[in-house]
Amino acid sequence: MGAYQFKIVIKGSKPPIWRRVLVPQGITFEQLHQIIQAVFCWSDYHLYEFEFRTIGIRVRDDRVEEDFDMPGTISSGTVIDELVADTKKFTYTYDLGDNWEHTVEVEKVLEEDTEPYARVTKYKGDVIPEDCGGICGYYQLLDTLADPQRLAAYNEENGFDYKEWAESQGMREYDADLVNEALKQLVFSDGSMPEQEGVKLADIFRFYDKESITELAKRHGLSGYSKLKKEELIRKTAEYMLCPEVMSEYFVCARDAEIRLFEQVLQGEGHIPYFEQENMDYLYAGGYVTMEMSPELYTVADDVKQAYEAINTEAFQAVRRRISRIGDYLCAANSLYAVTPASLVLEIFNKYEAKKLTEAELTDAYRMLYAARPEVELIEGRFVDCVLAEQKSYDELYSRQRNVPYYIPNLREIEWMADNGGFLMSRELQHFGEFLTKELGVGDERIPYILRDVQSAISVGSDLQTVVDELETYGVIFRGQEELEKFTSQIMDVWNSTRMVLNRGYTPHEMVTRGFSQAAEPRRNVQKIYPNDPCPCGSGKKYKKCCGKKR
Repeated sequence: MGAYQFKIVIKGSKPPIWRRVLVPQGITFEQLHQIIQAVFCWSDYHLYEFEFRTIGIRVRDDRVEEDFDMPGTISSGTVIDELVADTKKFTYTYDLGDNWEHTVEVEKVLEEDTEPYARVTKYKGDVIPEDCGGICGYYQLLDTLADPQRLAAYNEENGFDYKEWAESQGMREYDADLVNEALKQLVFSDGSMPEQEGVKLADIFRFYDKESITELAKRHGLSGYSKLKKEELIRKTAEYMLCPEVMSEYFVCARDAEIRLFEQVLQGEGHIPYFEQENMDYLYAGGYVTMEMSPELYTVADDVKQAYEAINTEAFQAVRRRISRIGDYLCAANSLYAVTPASLVLEIFNKYEAKKLTEAELTDAYRMLYAARPEVELIEGRFVDCVLAEQKSYDELYSRQRNVPYYIPNLREIEWMADNGGFLMSRELQHFGEFLTKELGVGDERIPYILRDVQSAISVGSDLQTVVDELETYGVIFRGQEELEKFTSQIMDVWNSTRMVLNRGYTPHEMVTRGFSQAAEPRRNVQKIYPNDPCPCGSGKKYKKCCGKKR
């Protein structure tokens, strides 16, 4: 087996950006594509093609759904020798949108070269971020970075640091030694080129920007990440997250539904119904699951599968189920009261569960849950909603609640709230949903989200105008006085049947029937933010996908 000496030049680069690389004979065009990706430090995220224009042959990426019987088009599984041996130059194009076109010059055929892997022998030019808009976009990027005033204006206009973005996309000095080490991984020990290797966690992270990887490192407690360059950050974060101790601490806080869907994805069934996708949020936020957008499939890296198999023992699952159950009670209490004495959590838990809970076990479970998915914070013997704790407004709420007894939910309510992020369906809400569909023409697919947001707003004491504003975000507009009057009647029924934080879980109707003269008033100073609420930072994202993910 010999080798080809290629000089690969990015078309349009001035001065030319190029790599001289020795490539083994006998490989396929798909494998040559993988080599070029490694040589230019790119991510294999886009489609590609090779063209031999002098003979009218095009080699297409097999991911493209195309009939290869079409004249002039052949599969990327074709061995390169069939075309390369008799040509001096051909074209490789990567990312058919940004159109990174490369001229591949066949400089030599080295019959005596027996190395089984490719290697870079010479180069010019730095690493280029592949998603900067092609070669023209790259030079615009360089011009902007070289002009402080222009850079400052760009940063202000777009709301992010352009230089940090470029670095997060991989722009850096070229390191041929590091590249050649990566190229060595593209062979088996016997010297033959491998089939496509399993996807690893680090491979997935290379598609993320640096900020997202930093958030994962922070979330899992990795130290010393702030000064790392992107590639080193990827490697260390992936290695750390796959440590049995780190992975166990995160997965032990997963709920039963989350584990069920995760194990479904492990079996290759990555299509999750839309109504269940919220149960993927925790493991997705932790970086252990990713999603392909087209088609919409959840996937898990092979090394994550192996690491999960190592920790997935009967003893581990028993501990996880216990913590999950304790978390269910904390979730329900937080939804009903927002400020809950630890003694009350113990009382409610032990009312329904056969295996009794001690204060020490509750505290230990809380510490694990708080580290992985903080919803409440233990302050002076009370579990306080994390947002209220951050706003330091819980004492005000607690003082307003003081003369109201705690509503004790039944087991069905506890499980429903835990399964639905604190949301609790009622007959009145169901009727309100029917009104929205039949009278106002709201689509069925939006009803669950509207009902959840309306209940969240009412339960924390928002006024009627806030509820109307919430509906408007879903495009619900009242077309006349008659519709508005019907809405008012419906929403008052919902209002009187909603379990309110200020009432310690009692509905306004229950407050009256139990002899309290005044039901909950709208709260203006204490704002509780639920996971599906818009993030108050103004990003436009849901709280759980933005600042709530960083907690």
